[in-house]
Amino acid sequence: MRSLRLFSILLCLSIFIIITIPIQISLNISKLNLKNIYPLFFYRIIKNIAGIHVEISGLKKKKHKHKQKDTGTLYIANHVSWFDILCLGSVLDARFIAKKEVASMGIFGFLAKLSNTFFIDNSSKNMIYQYNNFIKSKLLKGESLILFPEGTTSDGNSIRKFKSSLFECINSSCRLINVQPISICYVRKNNLPMGIYSRRFIAWVGETSMVSSMKDFLSSGSITVSLIFHPEVSMSRFDNRKELTSFCEEQILIGLNKTIKI
Repeated sequence: MRSLRLFSILLCLSIFIIITIPIQISLNISKLNLKNIYPLFFYRIIKNIAGIHVEISGLKKKKHKHKQKDTGTLYIANHVSWFDILCLGSVLDARFIAKKEVASMGIFGFLAKLSNTFFIDNSSKNMIYQYNNFIKSKLLKGESLILFPEGTTSDGNSIRKFKSSLFECINSSCRLINVQPISICYVRKNNLPMGIYSRRFIAWVGETSMVSSMKDFLSSGSITVSLIFHPEVSMSRFDNRKELTSFCEEQILIGLNKTIKI
C-alpha cells in the first residue's frame, strides 16, 4: 500500500512538473512582472499532491496603501524538512534564501532556480558581507524573503542555534524593516497526533539521504503542518542583531513547544 501511494504521488508530481516548467521559464524571461505568481501556484499544487495539510495562525493580511514606499518582510523560520518549503511557499508571496549548494542538487536545484530562490555563499566573511548588502537592497525595494537561520535542519522537536551573521542585513541603517518569526510544527500524521518519536521520522536529519527522506515522507500518509506566525518586530526594538536573533529563537521555540506531544 505504501509503495502504491508513493508511485501514485511521484507520477502525479512528475506530470505536473513537466507541464509547468515551460510556463515558469516563459514567465522568467517575460518582460511582464509575473514571475512571482508561479511559485505560489506551484507550491500549493505540489503540497496538495504530497498530502500535506497546512494550518495557519497569526498571519495577518497586509494593507498596502502606498506600495511604492513599503519595505519587504524578512520571515524567519525553523527548518525540519524539504517540505517546509512547500508549506511556506504555498502561503507567502516571498522568495527563499538558500545555501549555494542547493543550486547544484539536480532537479531540486533546478526547481529552486525556477522559483527565484536567492543562493548565498557563506564560505567567507567577504561573501557573507556581500550577501547581507544584497538581501538588504531587496528588502528595501519591497521584496519579502524567507530565511532558515539554523543553516541546517533539526528534528522537529527543538531548534538549533541561529546564525546571527545572517541577520546582519537588518542593521542600524534599516531599522524599520519588519522581521516575522514563524514556527513550523509537524503535528499530525493520518489525522493522529504526532509525538516526539514519530516526528523524527518526518525530519531530514543525520546521515539520511535527501531521496530516502522524501521517499519515507511521501509514503507515510497525510501530514498536517501548523504554521504559527508570531508578531512582526523591527530592528528598532533591539540594540544589535544578536538580540534580534535571540528573540526570533525564543519566539519560534515557544510556538514549537505549544504543539509538541509526548
